[in-house]
Amino acid sequence: MKRKEVLAIPLSDKRLLNITEFQSYSGLGRNSALKLSKEAKCRVKYGKRILIDRKKFDIWCEENSN
Repeated sequence: MKRKEVLAIPLSDKRLLNITEFQSYSGLGRNSALKLSKEAKCRVKYGKRILIDRKKFDIWCEENSN
């Protein structure tokens, strides 16, 4: 059985982050990260997976930082 090669891509190069990556990116815990991603309207659901659009989140942060 062949194993798939997994490439390590830096978070800054990824557009969609899974919840664990988003936690690391935002510095928040799981529940806070989920709540913030919902508030920022940057969630993408793909089946059962929840992905966060990093670019939309960055734009939301810029708009709401003042």
